[in-house]
Amino acid sequence: MEDPRSHEPDDLTGAVDDRQRQLALLAAESLSAEWLRRQLDNALLAWSAAETEVDISREAHTDY
Repeated sequence: MEDPRSHEPDDLTGAVDDRQRQLALLAAESLSAEWLRRQLDNALLAWSAAETEVDISREAHTDY
């Protein structure tokens, strides 16, 4: 039996602009709900990591 994920595009990678360019090249109707959910999860994880770095940097610059 063929793996249904074998026809899915690779996951989006890079910065936001990179991911947007990659997404623009894909036909919306060819993207499964599972693929889209994985991209959302990946983007949210990247955003969370970036926000954590900003918070740590901000705390490091706070005068006590």
